[in-house]
Amino acid sequence: MVFPTEAQAQDNYIAIFGTRTRFVVMVLVLLCLTSIWANILTFNIAVVCMDEHEEGNATHTGSETFFTNSRKSWSISIVAIAALLANFPVVQLVGRFGIRTIFASFGIISAVATLLIPLSIRLGFYYFLGVRFLQGFAFSANFPVIGAFCAKWSYFKQNGLFVSALVAYVQLAPAITNPVGGALCSAFRWPSVYYAHGAVSLLLFVTYGLFYRNSPNKHPFVGNVELNKIAVGKIQNDKRASKAIPYGAILKTPAIWAVWVAAIGNFTCVNMMFLYSPTYLSSVLGFAAHSTGISAALPPLAQFVCKLLCGFISDRIKFLSERTKFRLFNTVAFCGSALCLVLLGFLNVSHPTFNMIVLGAAAGALGATTGGFFKAGPVLSKQYSHFVTGNMSLGITATMLILPFLVNSLTPHNTQAEWRWVFFITAGVLVVCNVFFVVFVRGEPCDWTRDDFSRTNTVADSSKTQVATIESPPVTTYGRPVY
Repeated sequence: MVFPTEAQAQDNYIAIFGTRTRFVVMVLVLLCLTSIWANILTFNIAVVCMDEHEEGNATHTGSETFFTNSRKSWSISIVAIAALLANFPVVQLVGRFGIRTIFASFGIISAVATLLIPLSIRLGFYYFLGVRFLQGFAFSANFPVIGAFCAKWSYFKQNGLFVSALVAYVQLAPAITNPVGGALCSAFRWPSVYYAHGAVSLLLFVTYGLFYRNSPNKHPFVGNVELNKIAVGKIQNDKRASKAIPYGAILKTPAIWAVWVAAIGNFTCVNMMFLYSPTYLSSVLGFAAHSTGISAALPPLAQFVCKLLCGFISDRIKFLSERTKFRLFNTVAFCGSALCLVLLGFLNVSHPTFNMIVLGAAAGALGATTGGFFKAGPVLSKQYSHFVTGNMSLGITATMLILPFLVNSLTPHNTQAEWRWVFFITAGVLVVCNVFFVVFVRGEPCDWTRDDFSRTNTVADSSKTQVATIESPPVTTYGRPVY
């Protein structure tokens, strides 16, 4: 028997995906991101279809239901609290160790916590809050992972496509979880929603841990042609330099604050629609529980498609500057969504299907953000994208913390008149945040991403720093580049 040489084995591995391994890895990362967010969203669909008065069911305690409005608010807010507390440490861990080990570990935590939710509900509300805290803790890794992955794996001409695909997990998760959760609730009762999501999540993250590599040059399926393409324009620091993030320079940059403020506006709307669309559709519009899941999936699905399309279009537009494209796409997204929400506020419930279509249009319009602030983050911050993009998660967690109390205080009886104010306030936040973004965003990488800045500022002992803009990486005996 003749065994292949190391070089021959490498060629065989590479032949599996040709020069498209980065897209396979991107899809796997997208599914993992989606899984963590879906695990959190399982609560929103499961709580709608819980039979709160079933004999012996833990959701019934005396004359009061297990999930009162106050408890529902805390069930959502505890996720945000956990993610906020973990955000900065996770960014540091990602910068130090990469995302393979960190993300796999956090994903497994999310999966196990989801599997434990039915048991925790039977044990008591504070046990339930504990596992929800673990779900939020795991979620804190999502946006740092997006930034780190795009900085390492994306080809600069496809940056918009990669960013749009990965941030679309926010929409893909409810588009899957709402109809699947509704079907599972109807067929097998509410605990099955958590068991199914937890099992799938565990499988995905075990696969991710085995398949993913922190750098393309370490992946056995990535060949030299693909490596050379990915490496174009990349700045390669030694490990010590990559860990030294110029926090002061970043925090003094108005364009970065423009990205973060836009994230707050975006996620105010996203969380309002995707966390509360099952409640709005069932309690206000009168959709049945089994159809609520399918109906609630339409807005995020519309936004998911729009995100992918706009990310692709943004990469293909050559006659506009990057700054102009950022402004254009973000304005279309925020103002388009705001107009739909204002219209939705003036509608009555006599034609619920039309209300649902307008809600879907509001969500779909917001998909254009992939050509706006979502793309601006990695473009402006380059090698520090894991920090800048990672802190976008503050937008989703901060709004997730505040919205439950705001929405529940405005909608005690779940009438269309009460929800009108929720829609109007959300539209106002979108417009204000877009104005700030348009004024302060810029179109080129920030000064602190330059080679000379990295040499003189990121590492105290500059003699130990190796910085270079790569056009064609050096090659070793087996044709693998050296970084």
